[in-house]
Amino acid sequence: MSVTDHEKIRLRAFQIWEAEGRPEGRDEEHWQRAECELSLVPSPKAAKPSSTEGAAAKKAVAAKKPATVKTAPKAVSPKRGKPAAKV
Repeated sequence: MSVTDHEKIRLRAFQIWEAEGRPEGRDEEHWQRAECELSLVPSPKAAKPSSTEGAAAKKAVAAKKPATVKTAPKAVSPKRGKPAAKV
C-alpha cells in the first residue's frame, strides 16, 4: 500500500467516523469500510479505454440514443378582450 493510498483510506475512514457521529471504539471498522469502498473505485489509469475500445464505446452510445420525439405545439391561450375603460 502506497502512502497516497494510506492517506486516501485515512481520510475516508475519518469521513465515515464523522458521519456516524464520532463513535468511540469503531476505528478498525471504519478503516476496513474505507478500504473496501476505495477498492471498488477504479483507478483513473484502469478506467481509460484503449483507442479501439473507445471507438466501440462511441458506436454503442450512438446506437442507443433514442429517436427524437416530436412534441405537439404549445397551446395558445385565447386573446383577452380590451381592458375595462376607466371611469
